[in-house]
Amino acid sequence: MVDRVVIHGEPLEFRELCRHAVPEDTRYLILDLDRTAHLGRNMGELLGWELVAYRAYGPRRLAELERRRPPGRFLLDWPRPAALLRYLAVGARMWAFPGLYYLACWKLAGEAELTRRLVFRHFGPDPVAAIQRLPQTALMHQMAAIPSSELRVLARRVWERHQGDQVIERSDLDWLRSRCPRIRIVIASASPQPTLEVAAAELGADDIAFSSLEEHAGYFSAPFRFPRLVLRDRHPRRLSGPSQLRINSSRQKITTLFARYPDLADPDVVSVGVSDTGYGEDHCWVEYFSRVVDINSSAPFPPIVPASSPLREIHSAAVLTRTERARRSAGETAYLDPRRPSRPDRHRALEAAQLSRQLAPLAGEVEQLARRFEERATGLAEGRTRLLRQVDTVLRRIEEIVGAFNEATGQSRRAVLRQLRRAVRSEEALRHQLTLLERPLSDVACTRYRLLTSAREALEGLPPDD
Repeated sequence: MVDRVVIHGEPLEFRELCRHAVPEDTRYLILDLDRTAHLGRNMGELLGWELVAYRAYGPRRLAELERRRPPGRFLLDWPRPAALLRYLAVGARMWAFPGLYYLACWKLAGEAELTRRLVFRHFGPDPVAAIQRLPQTALMHQMAAIPSSELRVLARRVWERHQGDQVIERSDLDWLRSRCPRIRIVIASASPQPTLEVAAAELGADDIAFSSLEEHAGYFSAPFRFPRLVLRDRHPRRLSGPSQLRINSSRQKITTLFARYPDLADPDVVSVGVSDTGYGEDHCWVEYFSRVVDINSSAPFPPIVPASSPLREIHSAAVLTRTERARRSAGETAYLDPRRPSRPDRHRALEAAQLSRQLAPLAGEVEQLARRFEERATGLAEGRTRLLRQVDTVLRRIEEIVGAFNEATGQSRRAVLRQLRRAVRSEEALRHQLTLLERPLSDVACTRYRLLTSAREALEGLPPDD
């Protein structure tokens, strides 16, 4: 059980939250971006919708419309019906299938026990990362059709349009550096490079970790995978091979950060991770950081963590946006944004002893599941190693084919693309075999997910510690 959980009742400003949650000897502050720096806004997703408008209306009309655009995903140009119809058609072609896929496979199926178990069995022990891969890959294909300089312009417009929803400001991070002189501030997100570059420039972060593609001759190269029913260039200009493609989600964020900052793995190094907990993508942060903080979420991080975890405290808070702060300063009583998720309104500090008393049954079940997971993983280790070696062999072959495609010209590219698709199908078949092999692990992971969700939700009803 984590040492301490603090649920901050009244909405705070980010600096006030940092006074409670970020010690002065903090060495690393790791910030997620989407729905963390802004209330309810996913900057990478918004860039994807911006690409719809770019394709449908063209850059000149898009620049004209920028002056009167409200925040949000959609841009409806009512005075130009033909362009509006084109926008709706392009949007449907680009995002209907990826959006419905994510909606059906996780947002809906993940709600009920029976369908959630099917999702784990089909996608593996970490289904959220697997399901998110399709819309993330679709976005990368769409990015590859537009000059990278234009993408950076669009990403900046998205940021500026949603400044009112910001909960973290550059001045906040400057203040934090004066309070924590050894701190390094890193933004780690699954969003693409242009989005993270704008975030770093606007917030003054020291470093960024993002989903990446090769950038060549003024364009990002398309991913080597081609999702079905996703709008993309039929004949890509250039491809990114496996070594050049990284989707920085879930545990890949940790892998990236630890490779870049090896001392993050030292349990004596004070590290603070700040994210939202809505999708569960960053729940694994409890295994690696000294403290974790969720912002504007409906429930905190799970309070039951591996014994090897350096985690000492969990903080959960509603953090005010720029617009909300302005409304409050103007004397408005109803200054809170109606999009805010429902959350506890009482301040509570819950210590390990009380958590252990109240959550003992859940903790015991999670402990049993952990042992069962280890036992099953040990039994499957040889088969997993064999399949992963075969996957690595196919990925090396794909790397060679991608290189040949990028060197080829004219009609010869078609033949290379056919080779690539066959190789990708081979890789997908091996990964499917791996998922089938790992089903005993997925079953345990599904039950553990349910129990940890129950532990998160139970925190809302626990009284403060005496």
